[in-house]
Amino acid sequence: MTLPAPPAAADSFYVCRKKGQSPRWVNSSAVPGAKRDGFRCKKSMDFGGGSPAPQARKARPARKSSGSTAKPAARTAWAPKRFAGPAGERQTFEGHILEASRRYKVPANLVRAVIRVESNFHPRAISSAGAHGLMQLMPGTAKDMGVSDRFDPRQNIMGGVRYLRLLINKFNGDAKLAIAAYHAGPGIVAARGAIPYKATERYVRSVLTHYLKYRDARL
Repeated sequence: MTLPAPPAAADSFYVCRKKGQSPRWVNSSAVPGAKRDGFRCKKSMDFGGGSPAPQARKARPARKSSGSTAKPAARTAWAPKRFAGPAGERQTFEGHILEASRRYKVPANLVRAVIRVESNFHPRAISSAGAHGLMQLMPGTAKDMGVSDRFDPRQNIMGGVRYLRLLINKFNGDAKLAIAAYHAGPGIVAARGAIPYKATERYVRSVLTHYLKYRDARL
């Protein structure tokens, strides 16, 4: 049995769980399915609006190495994908993800989820709209975030996460609106006070689904 579809004018965000199933999220004006269908739901996913977004530091190329020196956070079963680096070595982006997560106070699992949905961890991905790299930065966004090379994994991730932090601040920690703004643009989301398009609804659902899976992973 599936959760009820989110109503058009939803004003709350809940994570709902059912024994033996992956967590799901739903928008609702009341706690959905808390006492029916075997689901337990609670309000969740506030990423702390109002935190300052540090100024972008001078961009520098990623180091050429066979792996990250940063250690993954405890209790994570995240298995980073590996891609061939410029010298043929296999490399991951975990060090950059963790660095950006710490600097901008955005959960590392949310960063991983956005990258997964945006580019499936392909550092040279290009969209039909002209977005580039792991977090699919548009030229204007990249410039505003201090990114000079959108194909540089470190610059791309640092810029993308800084942008996420600014959106989280703008929408007072509301996860669904911040993620919707990353996809559709902050102007339309702010004007409507809700997820504006069906495609953006699907995008937000996909990002949050991956976030919950990564967050709840265990060694």
